[in-house]
Amino acid sequence: MSKTLQLEFEAVNGKNMTISVDDPKESLTSEEVQTGMDAIISSNVFHVEAAPLALGKSAQVVERNVTTII
Repeated sequence: MSKTLQLEFEAVNGKNMTISVDDPKESLTSEEVQTGMDAIISSNVFHVEAAPLALGKSAQVVERNVTTII
């Protein structure tokens, strides 16, 4: 089973962006996620259609179980 941390942001132009992180640590807290999202916004590295990120909207861990048949 694989896990992915999905971080959803909103840019100043109102458009959304999702950043996915594979295999997040098990003991991740909401405070750590919020601090990380704030750091991503402050870094001004990511943009959506030339607009910088302005707001961390949500974060969730998604679990996926894939069974290969062939």
